[in-house]
Amino acid sequence: MTLKEETVRPRKSDKDVFLAEKLKNANFNTGFYQIPEIDDIEIDRPVGLVLWSNRHKCKNKKNHGLIFFEYDCKFDGKDGIYNILKYGSDDEIQQLINEIKDFAFVVCPDYSVYGNFPNYKQIDAMARSREVGYILSTYDVKVIVNFRATYDWTYELALTGICYNAIVAVGTLGCLRDNESRLLLKNSIQALVEYVKPRVVIVYGYAPNDIFKIVKNSGGEIWQFDSEITKAFGGHYYGNEI
Repeated sequence: MTLKEETVRPRKSDKDVFLAEKLKNANFNTGFYQIPEIDDIEIDRPVGLVLWSNRHKCKNKKNHGLIFFEYDCKFDGKDGIYNILKYGSDDEIQQLINEIKDFAFVVCPDYSVYGNFPNYKQIDAMARSREVGYILSTYDVKVIVNFRATYDWTYELALTGICYNAIVAVGTLGCLRDNESRLLLKNSIQALVEYVKPRVVIVYGYAPNDIFKIVKNSGGEIWQFDSEITKAFGGHYYGNEI
C-alpha cells in the first residue's frame, strides 16, 4: 500500500502538515497499525554512540551512531526533529540532514512510551518514531529502528515495520529500576526475538544477561554501549540507569 499521488494533500497548502508527500512511497503493508516499514541496512559495529544533544561535539561521525536515548525535551517540541521535518522550510530540513548524514547510522527517535500512558499516547509515540526514521531514510541517511514496547498489547505496534533478521536498537535507561520494569523489558525482548529474530541488537545502557541472552541463543549479536550516566559513575550502574 502506498499513498496515491492524488491523495498527497487533501487540500491546497504551502505546508505538507500531514507528511503525506514525504511518506507517499512508504510500505504500509505492515499489519493493523500500518506504520511505515524501514529498510534494513548493513553496518559495521561503531566505535560509539552519540546522543542527539551532543551531535555537534562529535569529530568522528563516520564511526559513531546517532541516538535519542535522552529526555524528550532534548529533541522534541517546536524545534524538535519531528517538527523540522513537518513544518520546516527546505533550507531548515537540509540543514538537519547535513548535521546527521555523516553519522554511521541514526537510530529512530526514542519518544517516551510509559505503560501508564493512555493507549493513544503510546501509539502516537511509536508511530512518530518510525515516521521520522522513514523520512530520514529518504534522504539517504542510514536508519536503525528503535524498539520500544510496554505491555503485551503494544507488541504488534512495536514490531510493525521492522524487517525480519534486521539490526535494531534498544535503550535500557529507566527500564531496570524495579522488578516490574525489568519484566516488561524481558518480555518485550522475547517478543522481538520470536517475531523478528534480529541479527544484531544495539543496546544503549546496561544489558543484563538474563534479559538479553535470548538474543544470543537465537544466533544474534549484542552490541552494548555504556550510557553517559554509567560513564559519569566510572563504569558503575547507578541512578536512572537501573
